[in-house]
Amino acid sequence: MLPVKHNHGDKIMTKTRPRINVKPEDTDGTYSNMVLVAFSRAEFVLDFARIMPGASAASLKSRVIMSPHAAKAFAEQLSKQVEAYEKKNGALAESKEHSAIGFNSPGNED
Repeated sequence: MLPVKHNHGDKIMTKTRPRINVKPEDTDGTYSNMVLVAFSRAEFVLDFARIMPGASAASLKSRVIMSPHAAKAFAEQLSKQVEAYEKKNGALAESKEHSAIGFNSPGNED
């Protein structure tokens, strides 16, 4: 476990974060240029997909299901990482809602 410090007002609390065992065959990753999010009271479902230029449908590449608390922690961490990225590389242009990243897809002609 790795120590992680959290500042809570005038107290600094240390929690331990578990190590992640990664098998070499799992390090290739999966490319996704589209994500769809759905939720119920109990969980969030993130469907990561890939759509190719000119394709009429995307291919689901991975589905991640998490608790609402885990989803909120994920969103906060992702936001912090995007902020750090922009600080280092410059601001990202605002994207249009529901656009397929960098592609014109049916119903998304610009």
